[in-house]
Amino acid sequence: MKQLKLLFIYIRSKLRQILLIFVNSIEKEMPKGIVFILIIASLLISLYLDAQKVTVSREIGIRNNYSYDVLPNIVDNIIFYHDKGIEHSFEIYDNNLRYKNTIQLDLEKKNIQPTGVLPMDSTFRFYYSYKDEDKVYFRVNVYDENVSLKDSSTLSVKDKKIINSNPRFAFSKDKSKVLIFTPDDKNLHLQLVNNITLKLIFDFTLMVKNVNLKSDFEELLVTNSGEIYLLARKSSFWDRKDADGFTLIRIKDQSNILMHHFTPEKDKISDLLMNYDEKNVRLALGGFITENDESKATGYFGFSINGDAMPEEAEILVNKFSPDFISEVTGKKTGKAKEISDYRIKDILVRNDGGVIIISELVKEFTRRTQMIAPNQFGDYFPARGLVDYYHEDIILLSTFPDGKEHWRKILFKKQFSQDDNGIYSSYFVFKTPSRIRLIYNDEIKNSNTVSEYVFDPLGQFERKSVLSTDYQNLKLRFRDAIQIGPSNLLVPSEKNSKINLVRIDYD
Repeated sequence: MKQLKLLFIYIRSKLRQILLIFVNSIEKEMPKGIVFILIIASLLISLYLDAQKVTVSREIGIRNNYSYDVLPNIVDNIIFYHDKGIEHSFEIYDNNLRYKNTIQLDLEKKNIQPTGVLPMDSTFRFYYSYKDEDKVYFRVNVYDENVSLKDSSTLSVKDKKIINSNPRFAFSKDKSKVLIFTPDDKNLHLQLVNNITLKLIFDFTLMVKNVNLKSDFEELLVTNSGEIYLLARKSSFWDRKDADGFTLIRIKDQSNILMHHFTPEKDKISDLLMNYDEKNVRLALGGFITENDESKATGYFGFSINGDAMPEEAEILVNKFSPDFISEVTGKKTGKAKEISDYRIKDILVRNDGGVIIISELVKEFTRRTQMIAPNQFGDYFPARGLVDYYHEDIILLSTFPDGKEHWRKILFKKQFSQDDNGIYSSYFVFKTPSRIRLIYNDEIKNSNTVSEYVFDPLGQFERKSVLSTDYQNLKLRFRDAIQIGPSNLLVPSEKNSKINLVRIDYD
């Protein structure tokens, strides 16, 4: 099937080329009416071959929400979760985004703290905590596709004095493990839960000498087997010594904690991200390095390694950016620029062979002061808040072999600009298929716009295509918050004026 699909894609692209060549070759020889008909026919064939089905839900009001979440593929339902502080409700939609019902939860306390909502195949888990007298209760409820309570469990009961911040939430890729972690001073409370049996696997406080797990915390992940990997490095860029690198903490269980320290040869690390390769059982790490400015990168690293093969101390293999590549990225003459500026690593993907693909994006924010002044409530005058311009522009793909040596690199051009919207409609969504990756994004940040995509394969071959148009549909799509719900389907929230429409895109 995969070969047939690739063959179809190849034939489709070739058919397009043939149609265009044919029309161009006969344009001068044939009557204009015939040429016009052929152009329309070629466009219709092209549209047919690239057809997508787009389904839009009714408007969902979120004006009074603290937050919201979308839970797809629960049997045949899609569930929209509203967190309104003391009220927690779920709107139920079918797979065609037709509204069915709204259910409001009846919980032990009004002032609960939701920790996370995790959809499964036929149920979803709702993790939360609440305070009662001098205790904090950590609980999980299981609901079916109609939001009927099916099971519940009290995971732990803690003294209120030791829980002085809001719990956070992470889970493994197969959703079999859930980690509830709570920062406390320089330490971290960890509760690892079996998400199938709803039982605690372990519960302890992590303390690491010379590491502040609150301020130096970078990120963590949970593997399907229940191991935890935690990245830590100095919170202030300027406090980091040359070649200081980062600390990787591997937690097998509460009595088996391993420390690893990675450093580049000489430069500082300016950006850092990790992912876990469940197929090859390897941790993937990627980052930028810089000489003295966190916003500028002179090179990068990307590699994957088995946890059991990690040394306590290791030097990172760095790939320096060549003058020609820097020139291509910056648009300046070769040698005029010595680094690339304002690129941030957004995603790190793992190839089937254990290689790493780093996706970075040019992101800039500018605050423009307004000339207006306004009185505050005490009668004093201060300048009003400036307008904020958001730029999300070109994408750089960097691909390495498992050992960190460079395989290929590409630049994908795009230009997105918006004002005072926190950039929520900008950037891109990573849509994964077995053979290719799609990066889907808004061409422009406005009501009527074209949605485009870059499609690339593991060898770095890519093409740019149009996906759909939002003309006359009153949609503003937030692709960074999209959810892939199948091999050829995704769900995207469209947000305008504190109202959400769920948009389903099906590739034919």
